[in-house]
Amino acid sequence: MKYLIYAAYGSNLLKERFIIYIKGGEYRGRYYRGSSDRNDPIDLGWIYVPHRLYFAKQSSRWDNKGVAFLSYEAERNKEYYTVARLWKISETQFEDIKEQEGRKWYGKELYLGEKDRLEIKTVTGNWESEKNEPSQEYLDVIKRGIKETTGWEDFKIEGYLRKFYE
Repeated sequence: MKYLIYAAYGSNLLKERFIIYIKGGEYRGRYYRGSSDRNDPIDLGWIYVPHRLYFAKQSSRWDNKGVAFLSYEAERNKEYYTVARLWKISETQFEDIKEQEGRKWYGKELYLGEKDRLEIKTVTGNWESEKNEPSQEYLDVIKRGIKETTGWEDFKIEGYLRKFYE
């Protein structure tokens, strides 16, 4: 079986949210079929990725507010690098995640380098012309995910996120 490292950002920083894409089940009233490969992903910690986080589109699941994307272009200013949680998963799981995320919105794969001789990848979309601030509920899920991922204090999480939507 072939593996890669999936770089999760946005609401997928929170394990209970991300794991639904692998195991299947319900999250916030929506059912996800999960992956045909239900093996547990391996948490490899986190990194800063050199792409800017932004919020765009209108998600009915999140009060018709914006959801997280990464810019296509590499970010030069380290202040705007994005926290990404690294999960070792199978290529099958990656394809199933892309399908469940929705290829219409998240149709672009970003290659983010390598770790332990495995490619680091994520998915995003080009929606910067449709920026839309996130709902408080969505931000709360992201905050919980950042805390779980990094162990940061709440004030640091607030400062980190605020620069991406204010």
